[in-house]
Amino acid sequence: MQGENSAGQDAKRRIVHITSWLSRKGGGVPPVIWSLARENVKAGNETLVCGLEDEYFESDCSPQLSSVIAGKVSGPQAVGYSSGLQRALKGTIRADDMLHVHGIWMYPGALAGQLSRRTGCRRVISPHGMLEPWALRQSRFKKGVAGWCFENRNLRTADCLHALCATEAEHFRKYGLRNPIAIIPNGVELERADSKHIPDDLRREYPELHGRRKLLFLSRVHPKKGLPDLFRAWAKVGAGNKNWSLLVVGPNELEHETGLRQLAAELAITRHIHFMGPAYGAEKRQFLETADGLVLPSHSEGFSMAVLEAAAAGLPVLLTKECNFPELAIAGAAIDVPAGTVGIRQGLEQFLDLTDAQRRLMGSRGRALVERHYTWSAVGGEMMRVYDWLAAKGPKPDCVQLG
Repeated sequence: MQGENSAGQDAKRRIVHITSWLSRKGGGVPPVIWSLARENVKAGNETLVCGLEDEYFESDCSPQLSSVIAGKVSGPQAVGYSSGLQRALKGTIRADDMLHVHGIWMYPGALAGQLSRRTGCRRVISPHGMLEPWALRQSRFKKGVAGWCFENRNLRTADCLHALCATEAEHFRKYGLRNPIAIIPNGVELERADSKHIPDDLRREYPELHGRRKLLFLSRVHPKKGLPDLFRAWAKVGAGNKNWSLLVVGPNELEHETGLRQLAAELAITRHIHFMGPAYGAEKRQFLETADGLVLPSHSEGFSMAVLEAAAAGLPVLLTKECNFPELAIAGAAIDVPAGTVGIRQGLEQFLDLTDAQRRLMGSRGRALVERHYTWSAVGGEMMRVYDWLAAKGPKPDCVQLG
């Protein structure tokens, strides 16, 4: 792992990424961590990824050149307490390490705060949308207890907070945080986005989709994602009768899919809605290749990886303003509307009226935007400049706002 640091430092440092779940149970956060870790290694730094072990850990873990420490959970999974993780990190973290905490409200973040205070090492916290207003209204009791016990102190004492967009930074300030904030988006690996896979499996398994246009939902099947709004809008505009099918791709959480199936039946749109289950890796890219567009009707997002991956794949996007990606609409690559049935209906009407040529043009604009600003090499380089600044080895980056 020898190499030259992106900021020109002679000695490599160690960057320690700490989160809760390292697998698909962590949603879109673990892929971000693995990508950042790869960029850290490319820049010539030692990298350690730490979190919780679960039933998907072995299959989903993607360390490559990074070292990994995972601890088993004792007690409620919602808390994420792990004595094994505590023991492993207690004797591992050094004063010159850079701790980067991903996600909040669970024990690994509390442990990172303790280690930072004990060793004096610098600490960055990326909430990944977990301080968004909608998110804060969910599970209020748990978050209130966690905030009182450890999280509010952790957030206030972090050396830097990481926001994925300017809106998320504003929400940090509304929460009362005055720390420096680095505004850096997520990135995408263009090499993976360009990797083609022949979609024979989809055609063979779902012959009813042959010849139909496909609008793809690619995210967790969760109440915050706004699927009931999309279903009601779908029924209102008669999207299914206009030769469109909706593919719902993602893991079922909180048994939300059961209610959605019932709603689809009540709205008489069942034959146009296809619940495909979760998809990862090559299978996920296959869905992106075969779709004619992506929709994300979410009520709250930090910065959606699904939207970014769709743009990289050259897909036009319909999304809500709550997805916090106005740059995509400004570039002419997306239609963004307010969350809710009315907004989604208006956006869906616009989207369905587009010609094939207009959709291709939108997709090409999104791809060009990603190439300019959202590659992992660019994102990783910006994050390295933040680490250097915190370690007093470089100037304050332009992306950092002081409190």
